[in-house]
Amino acid sequence: MKINARKNQQGSFAIELAFVLVGLCMIFLFSTDLSHKLLVRAKLDRSSFALVNVLKERTRYFADAEGQVLDFNVTQQDLDNMAIVASRMLNVSQNNVAIQIESLTDGPIVTQLRSRMFGQMSCNSGSINDYSDLIPVEDGVNHPLYRVTLCERHDSWFESFTNGGNPTITIASSSVMPGR
Repeated sequence: MKINARKNQQGSFAIELAFVLVGLCMIFLFSTDLSHKLLVRAKLDRSSFALVNVLKERTRYFADAEGQVLDFNVTQQDLDNMAIVASRMLNVSQNNVAIQIESLTDGPIVTQLRSRMFGQMSCNSGSINDYSDLIPVEDGVNHPLYRVTLCERHDSWFESFTNGGNPTITIASSSVMPGR
């Protein structure tokens, strides 16, 4: 008895090829999304680290309008200045910068300022009180602790392809630095 296997398998190659190509596309989209997310995260890490250093050093190098040295508390003006610098670093408009600056001074006094976009994106950054163990103490004086958090929203090709839910992902980065 002769089996005609070739006649019974017509079209199976095309079906298997379609499954393999869909699988390869999913792997490609996943790796592309992952690498893009890592690149954006690295950009946010660099920017938040630079901004927290500027925030930390502002008391050392800058004075107010009367020539007095600035205090350690962060103000709305500091947030506005950081948003301007962040917009240039991230290459986005100033209205689209999602930034939060926080300071922990004199023990439990926490100052937290957010941009409008930070609240709209629902960025979760936790509390600066979680880092209170990092506060340097010198001769009984507690130095301030600063934290800058940046968020950015990006579309996910993989989520769009798999219909897995929201195709938009929010990427956040925080940097913490003790003051002087």
